[in-house]
Amino acid sequence: MITREQAIAYLSSDSVDQRLEAARYFSSAAEVTDASLLTRALVKENARWVKRALERAIDRIQVGPPRQDVVLTDVPVIENDSERLVKDLRAQAVDEVSRTILHEFAPLIGSLRLVAGVEVNAYEASRTKHCIERLNGLLEAVGNLKKAASTPSYSEFDLSELVAECVAVLNIASEDIVLRIAGIKPYMVQADRDSLGLAIDNGIRNAVEAVKEFSTLAPAEILINWGPAGSENWLAILDCGAGFSGNPEEAFKLGVSNKDEHFGYGLTTAQLSMRSMEGDVFISNKAEGGARFELRWYRDYANIIR
Repeated sequence: MITREQAIAYLSSDSVDQRLEAARYFSSAAEVTDASLLTRALVKENARWVKRALERAIDRIQVGPPRQDVVLTDVPVIENDSERLVKDLRAQAVDEVSRTILHEFAPLIGSLRLVAGVEVNAYEASRTKHCIERLNGLLEAVGNLKKAASTPSYSEFDLSELVAECVAVLNIASEDIVLRIAGIKPYMVQADRDSLGLAIDNGIRNAVEAVKEFSTLAPAEILINWGPAGSENWLAILDCGAGFSGNPEEAFKLGVSNKDEHFGYGLTTAQLSMRSMEGDVFISNKAEGGARFELRWYRDYANIIR
């Protein structure tokens, strides 16, 4: 971790890596007196990864309308400021509400499962078990949302190993699905491993569920690929299912799902996970049928493959 003095110096560095390191420092340690410094840095910044980290830092110390004592007359108005604030408040709300829900409900649901198994006749085949398991599934989904909204912890790791872990957990070898993995091996990236894994896991789950429900190919196929693109890392998951109905962007809304027995938290969780580390999730329908789920996040220039 760099010091405050180093972070201040790095904000005006010619190195994107150093500016990003400084912005990430302030996103977790900014003070009210840093407002002018961070606002000036944001206005001058061109790298969107750094801009997002600076926005998080500013939102940390400025919730609500811009403070009159830190408004700079020579600084233009920041575009989409209200939209950025809404996203930040949403992440804060998710974290606070989910923490309360998990604390209060987890013990109750655990006790309910134990008691119902003893007191309900034919429990294994009962609607009671189904409802309890659904409630437990909702609790797990809320837990994932909380993880997605948490402060990221960056490290360097092999993306191909993380993808392999996500695939292994799903255990789809017995399904009538051909899973093709075409990414570079090994491929070292810098990110929050848990956040990225959560996003990848949701992307693969969505693809598997989509092709199980409907597939344009027999057997169904899912392709997972990744690699570098300038200053970005990308990972794409392509399926041959029915695709998104209507506007794909609507699927990011919390609670929206076109699948039965689903809470509609998956894509929201993936989006929060990626935004917590300045990344993005893009979803779209393929022209030939099926959906494309793509993650993009910052690529350390020191690791650029030449």
